[in-house]
Amino acid sequence: MKSKKVDRTIQKSGQLKNTIALLIPFIKEPWKEFTLSEIKTLTKNKSHHYVYEALEKYSKLDVLCTEKRGNTNSYKLNEKTDVLDYFVMTELSVKENSTHLPIQAINQIQKKIKDALYILIVTGSYAEKKQKTGSDLDIAIIIPNEKNKKSFEIALKEGELTIPEVHGFVFTEEEFYQMLINKEFNYGKECAKKHIIIHGIEPYYQILLRGLQSGFKG
Repeated sequence: MKSKKVDRTIQKSGQLKNTIALLIPFIKEPWKEFTLSEIKTLTKNKSHHYVYEALEKYSKLDVLCTEKRGNTNSYKLNEKTDVLDYFVMTELSVKENSTHLPIQAINQIQKKIKDALYILIVTGSYAEKKQKTGSDLDIAIIIPNEKNKKSFEIALKEGELTIPEVHGFVFTEEEFYQMLINKEFNYGKECAKKHIIIHGIEPYYQILLRGLQSGFKG
């Protein structure tokens, strides 16, 4: 799945940051439909016209889908989109604003990872900014296949010596996908609901969109 180039009219408007912020509700609950009023409330944006125009632009770009619900429009993430750039930028903005994360502990793990193909997600209390003194740092690593799984598990072991202590799991992409489409609640669904993506945003969305197309509803 290849992403398309970011729409230049959004870039040139000087409002990219504000426009990207409107997608945050969709990455937090990618299975959910939102009305324009809900997006305004969740993003604390008071301009009805601005939010409407931005959401309609995202619909034209195939990032979102629009449906008429009575007298209002309903928006949801387009699970069949191949335009991933906007999700990448939105997740990056979330990551950049997550100044509460223990970066040193995360970096220590990443330094031990020799393979570039992986997804690293912070989940749990740190993903929700509800961590307390003594809270573990919950991390999930998703890799293409079983081939180098042991090396990633060894990298996670580095986190047992950090403060906060890391509690982590390694999954293959197929294992993570199967957790998403499983009817029962599981750790994969927990990651989709509560996450800050440190590395591998685009491959994460490739799995997520596949899951949504197969019935993942949160």
